[in-house]
Amino acid sequence: METQQKVPGTQSTEYWLAVADIFSQAVTGELIGMANFASLTDIIQDTEEMIEAVEHAYSERGHAIGFLAMARKYELKVNINLQGTYWKGIRESFLRWAGKKDYAACILIQEIMLESFAVSMYQEVGQAMNGEIGELFLQISQEEESHLHHSIEFLRVALEQDPKGFEQKVYEVHQDCMTILSELAGKSDARGHCGVCYGDCVKHSLHHVGLDIVSLRGHALNLYMKSLDKIGIPGEKSLQWIASLPV
Repeated sequence: METQQKVPGTQSTEYWLAVADIFSQAVTGELIGMANFASLTDIIQDTEEMIEAVEHAYSERGHAIGFLAMARKYELKVNINLQGTYWKGIRESFLRWAGKKDYAACILIQEIMLESFAVSMYQEVGQAMNGEIGELFLQISQEEESHLHHSIEFLRVALEQDPKGFEQKVYEVHQDCMTILSELAGKSDARGHCGVCYGDCVKHSLHHVGLDIVSLRGHALNLYMKSLDKIGIPGEKSLQWIASLPV
């Protein structure tokens, strides 16, 4: 794997290498989101919902393009790898539920789990970085937040229609996908190298940009739990689910 890349001045080389890895993870995640939304068109019957899924896919595409353009402006190499260990696992989890034509489960994965992490982490990255890079992450965090709020309303209705069955579904999807997402944001690489970062995992070099993976993961999981609470999942249950996730 290539480890050398040209980085701009003012900040340390270590700083810019960490920023490059952050962009790599962000772009890969956005493209996974784009692919997930595109896959929804195969299981949606309602025309308006299908159009909305395409619009969301286009939105994720736009975010990926925005991140790529900013990285190239600063001459940072972005490593895109949709087959990376963790992102591939997340995509496969989504496709398993899509294969069951379970729209609600797919929305849980893409709009609640992935977006909770994106909204929270992009916001913290944006606050940690100065200038236009920080502004871009903050802007995209706000856009992703609108997806999160929209999906909560839909999933609340699904819960009201079948409280016990839906609660069980959320638990099963949580075990299937959140386990992988939690490993991706864990302190160690439980499944080996992610296949996205150029050298060692970016989580070990986040201190160069004033960030910490434990804090990032904690805040993301907190937003995820708040999202489940807004849907109507009892807090004592979601807290227990989250506490059992790998760290």
